[in-house]
Amino acid sequence: MDLILDFFFVGGIFIISMIIFQLLKVKSKELPQKILIVIFFLLFFVAFYFYALLHNIVWLIRLLFFPNDITTITLGPLLFLYVKSLFLKEDGLVKNILVHFIPAFLFAISITIPTILFNIFKIDELAYTHTDWIRTIIRIDSLYFLLYLFLSLRLLSKYRKLTKHKYSNLTHHDFNWIRIMLISAIGIISMDLGIKIYESFYGDFRWNADYLSVLAMIILVIYLGYYGVHQSKVLLPSFLLNNEITAEISKAKNKIISPTKKEEFKTLKNKLEFLLDTDQTHLDQDLTLGKLAQKISTTDKILSTMLNQYMNTTFYDLINKYRVQAVKEKIHLDTYKNYNLFGIACECGFKSRTSFNRIFKKETGLSPSEYKKGSQKGSTIFFNIL
Repeated sequence: MDLILDFFFVGGIFIISMIIFQLLKVKSKELPQKILIVIFFLLFFVAFYFYALLHNIVWLIRLLFFPNDITTITLGPLLFLYVKSLFLKEDGLVKNILVHFIPAFLFAISITIPTILFNIFKIDELAYTHTDWIRTIIRIDSLYFLLYLFLSLRLLSKYRKLTKHKYSNLTHHDFNWIRIMLISAIGIISMDLGIKIYESFYGDFRWNADYLSVLAMIILVIYLGYYGVHQSKVLLPSFLLNNEITAEISKAKNKIISPTKKEEFKTLKNKLEFLLDTDQTHLDQDLTLGKLAQKISTTDKILSTMLNQYMNTTFYDLINKYRVQAVKEKIHLDTYKNYNLFGIACECGFKSRTSFNRIFKKETGLSPSEYKKGSQKGSTIFFNIL
């Protein structure tokens, strides 16, 4: 068992080192990359700490005790900040979230540092760090981490929904990898918490529970590093982040529009539909709400409001509905007879095969291949009748 643990710890330390190196190489680092650097340094110290623990390297254990002890209570707010940093402007973001790190600061000065001092100098006044009630506090720090994982997941869900009001393609903006990472982390921390509760009632677990958690963390780190190193920011328009606007979006179907506003929206809708029918703007793979708003001489805020309140749709859903229609038309054209279905989809503005299949089935009730076979069969029957 020790040999397996040693293999994973050495491998984890190496992989985390490579991820940190890649992050440090990134020029003009944005806030998300800076946060990841802090996260991976903490995880590097944790992996090294448990490697030292496995081999009983006393001086290294003492050296790395501090970062290891504060990591669980610090990672939660850091991940929460990371999710925010991907969608919001950097100005004042860190300053506004510093309050979330107060528990970590208090934990460090009241428990971690006194524990280190007691272990080295045996100061009687600091003996409280080894009492049962302090051990209980340390055992439930996973709850704090778990709370922030749920908060981060909820925040991510909110921001992902809002991206549909700005982008027509979410290939690089869906952040599903972060969702998977957060859910996996919840699973790991829940397992760790469950084992600690078991130990509280039934004594020590068969294996060192912390080793199991760290091994799971190393696997998760590889996943996080793979996607996170080159992840760019996706800034959401400030009007979408306004609580009142967000509430209007969610209640758009029930909102009563004044006659004047209704007439304005009707005119804007006609301009939009004329543009999409004649200019084929929806075929642009990188079309955004702002680009489309400029083409019909309005603002992204007004266009988004019209789509949500008057047309009961989102920018993302509207554009992709037009794209599906374009695919259905091009399937029958001789010009595209040598194209495969995804090749046609790319010509119509799609970027991802997965999202194309999902959106096409949502709009037509059939997969692209099923639709093509059905349309070809229908054409054959039609010509046989003739």
